[in-house]
Amino acid sequence: MKKEDFVSMEEIAALIERVKARSLEEDDGPIIAEVIRKTLLIEKMASEGKITSGRQLRRLMAIPRPKRPEEKPSDE
Repeated sequence: MKKEDFVSMEEIAALIERVKARSLEEDDGPIIAEVIRKTLLIEKMASEGKITSGRQLRRLMAIPRPKRPEEKPSDE
């Protein structure tokens, strides 16, 4: 996967601000779910001693950009 296929730190920071402001966007849900899933996975792996390098940790922390459903053409 390319770097642009992942959610950037700037996008995560903007998401955090939208959460604080209670103004989430439609596409925020899958990103939030993936962040929570990854956090729990990393915590579990760390407690079991399964994370052995910074590279492995960075790879685990990468959040894939959600795929958008194809927009339907309007009936105009």
